Amino acid sequence: MKRFVQFIAGAICPACKEKDTIAINPDDDEIYCVKCDYTEKRPIEKKASDIEEINVINLEDFKKNRDKN
Repeated sequence: MKRFVQFIAGAICPACKEKDTIAINPDDDEIYCVKCDYTEKRPIEKKASDIEEINVINLEDFKKNRDKN
């Protein structure tokens, strides 16, 4: 059985600068160029639960509290 190659439309290879030559290996999500030997692991998306919590300060509230003291 032939292996199906999935290309990323419009992608430009960072190594050889050819357009429409970047494909995805479905087994390990590695992207590679079919014209040169460029390979790269596909970025892993972070889940909302994996992202650190950021403390946000409203500057107007900060100024009001500062002015009261």
